[in-house]
Amino acid sequence: MVSKYNKKLIKLKLGDIGSTGDTTAIVNSETINVFGGIPGEIVLAEIIEQQRSKRKQKRIFGTVKQILTPSRYRIKTPCDFYGHCTGCNWQHINYQYQLHLKQLILKNELYKYLNKSIKIEKIIPSVNQFNYRNHGRFSVRRNGQIGFTNKVTKKFVGINKCLIMSENINSHIKKLDSLVGETSQISIRTAEYTESFLIQPKIKNKKIKIETGQKSYNELINTNKFQISSPSFFQVNTPQISKMSRIINSLIKDINKNILIDAYAGVGTFGIILKEKFNKIIGIEQSYSAVIDAKQNIKKIKNYHMVIGNSEEVISAIKPKIDLLLLDPSRKGCDEKLLENLILNPVKNIIYISCEPKTLGRDLNLLTQNSKYKIISINPIDLFPNTHHVESITLLKLNK
Repeated sequence: MVSKYNKKLIKLKLGDIGSTGDTTAIVNSETINVFGGIPGEIVLAEIIEQQRSKRKQKRIFGTVKQILTPSRYRIKTPCDFYGHCTGCNWQHINYQYQLHLKQLILKNELYKYLNKSIKIEKIIPSVNQFNYRNHGRFSVRRNGQIGFTNKVTKKFVGINKCLIMSENINSHIKKLDSLVGETSQISIRTAEYTESFLIQPKIKNKKIKIETGQKSYNELINTNKFQISSPSFFQVNTPQISKMSRIINSLIKDINKNILIDAYAGVGTFGIILKEKFNKIIGIEQSYSAVIDAKQNIKKIKNYHMVIGNSEEVISAIKPKIDLLLLDPSRKGCDEKLLENLILNPVKNIIYISCEPKTLGRDLNLLTQNSKYKIISINPIDLFPNTHHVESITLLKLNK
């Protein structure tokens, strides 16, 4: 159901960036999110009110249609589809200012829970601002056209390339477009440092001249070879993995390196990179496909052992003292039972890798309550240029 606002343009003074990456504005005494703006701008925006069912709450949001007073940080967007597909919501913002805003989002979310005296280091920029993503999921129309679904209107937007996807993914899009109508979605994953790639699902159309339906692809990080299956998680900005590894190595240089627990281990990425630093590494992962990948990836690594299961259950059963616990959960953050276990049965050092400031703040709040753990360092790094998302690496130590 669409409201009285539909098709109307309203003049707005845009406020701060919210946690979703959109600017905020006041409409009829309500704070709403406005796509395509920059703080301080005066714009004409289309305001939409949606209620998809009687049970669901009304959503009011806006989209910038005309800039009346532009920000000095606004730039011309190079993408023909920007604003239509709504995938990368910050392409209109100067990259240095993007980094500033990401730092601000992280601070705003963390300082809701943490003491403001805790220092957040300067964000590390991405090697590439465009063509960095190694994984794309695309919608497909019945005629085989490939594209995205607009997050505001929910309408399909056809594309022939995506500027944040790798050049290899864009090359595959051109070869597949208009030929994949037998599926409603398609996933393309490509390697940065090998020629390997994966396209799912398998397409039967004989007009397609490239292989599809591969179960996995291979990537090379430093000298480490990784098998990555279609359902398995892997960092989407491959060159930044080396930068993340350097941050982690700098954080652990003064700690004892006997036992490392790699929780939410995925395909074993960071545990494998740290294999020469620790005497024993135990990886924990509940995704079956990721465990299969990890076991293949650690075949020649004698000190790395992989366990399938929930991190909260496996960690509580480990008897030797843990020197370092590496946490790399999904956007929803750590399981509450795991955090409770870490308070009752503390470990000496924790490195928490997060891609969601909201859940990071919540989890750090639990771990630092009653001065159980002390935050030593919070290190943001940009893995997602031209979007509001921000990665961070936090070191915590057990208070003595």
